[in-house]
Amino acid sequence: MLEKANKIRLFNAMKNKYFLYEVINKNHGLTIYDLAKKVNWSSGKVNHYIQKLLKDKVIENSTEIDNGKVKKHYSPVSYKEFINWDEIKELKTPPNINK
Repeated sequence: MLEKANKIRLFNAMKNKYFLYEVINKNHGLTIYDLAKKVNWSSGKVNHYIQKLLKDKVIENSTEIDNGKVKKHYSPVSYKEFINWDEIKELKTPPNINK
């Protein structure tokens, strides 16, 4: 029973993380406060999933000082940073076949 509950919690956590990533992907540069309002979550819950996305390196943050307050804005990482260009070059090069 406990194992099933843990699987459900893990599934819901992954679903929430993916959902928040999609919101950030469509709305670059929002703060935690803006994201919390947009998805109707608490800022603590948004912050929790932001930390996970930052750890996974799928989003990045930029810092701005506005009227003496530090504001962090979150944006997705470009998909190009996930591509291993050396592997792509190797795929384009035909194999060296010695006869």
